[in-house]
Amino acid sequence: MITLETERLILRPLGSGDFDAFYSYGSVPENMTYMIFGPYTPETAKRYLEIVDKWWKDDPPKIYEFAVTLKDSGKMIGNCGLYMDDERRATGMLGWCEHRDYWNKGYATEFVRALLKFGFEDLNLHRIHAECNAANTASAKVMERVGMRREGHFIKNRYDRVGDQKMWYDEYFYGILREEYLA
Repeated sequence: MITLETERLILRPLGSGDFDAFYSYGSVPENMTYMIFGPYTPETAKRYLEIVDKWWKDDPPKIYEFAVTLKDSGKMIGNCGLYMDDERRATGMLGWCEHRDYWNKGYATEFVRALLKFGFEDLNLHRIHAECNAANTASAKVMERVGMRREGHFIKNRYDRVGDQKMWYDEYFYGILREEYLA
């Protein structure tokens, strides 16, 4: 199984054995405000983790969904992933969710850098991109800190849940090319 290591974190495959930690933040509305999924119920969290187990069995995986754990304690503080866009495996998209108790400590920047390194150096991807609700300034700052460029601001681009209501909202799109990452 694939694991990625940073100064303070270990990223290891997420799976059904992570239910308690995953549910501890995935069920919290504040934690899921800008996510297009969740908050999770026990049933939907269990079902999602069972799907993740299957993703890791693909050879090679098309979706790499990691549990983010603290190196010093092994405590899971979130999850993050790299999702292949097509069969050519040339481009991928990033996504993540971090337990609110660990916000503003630099962990997201650290694990996103690890995902970029994995995508470009191990998977040899051509391009990696990510998107976020434009009101989610914390995620936008993470993408900028790791060297991604804002490629677009799409006005009322998505109709989905924000907090506890459905609405049209703006999205930011970010991207980085392999040659930019390596430079």
